[in-house]
Amino acid sequence: MDDNKVYLGEIGEKIVANYMNRQGCIVEQSLDPFDSQKDMKIDGKSLEVKTQVPFVTKNCFTLEKNQLKKCQNVDYLVFVQAPCEYWNEAALYQVDPKAFKFRKHTMKDKEERYIIPINQPAVNKLCPIEGHYKKELRRYATNYNG
Repeated sequence: MDDNKVYLGEIGEKIVANYMNRQGCIVEQSLDPFDSQKDMKIDGKSLEVKTQVPFVTKNCFTLEKNQLKKCQNVDYLVFVQAPCEYWNEAALYQVDPKAFKFRKHTMKDKEERYIIPINQPAVNKLCPIEGHYKKELRRYATNYNG
């Protein structure tokens, strides 16, 4: 399971880098997979990528508690929504790192996370993800997050 999470994150970062390249941006990916500041730079500005199946029943993205500060301190924050059996959509979302609303939530496994509602002004859908990108996300995504 942990390997799948790593692969899913790597795929998400590649999808975002390819998307930004198609937008004409200069993309510089971090060489250090444990970079505590960002995942990449876009035109010289920091960008963090979070790839996950959304918390379906709450219509939210989630953050581990130790990731909040990192996500608030970048210039750009992008969520890659991976599909699952109950929510087949895959998409890129840009989240305003300085303005997104969140709250604490205790998950079924008793882990505390921050949840970020998708339906808020600070969260904007950039584009759907289709084809082989979607297929690869589904391959490594969890079955259900809810």
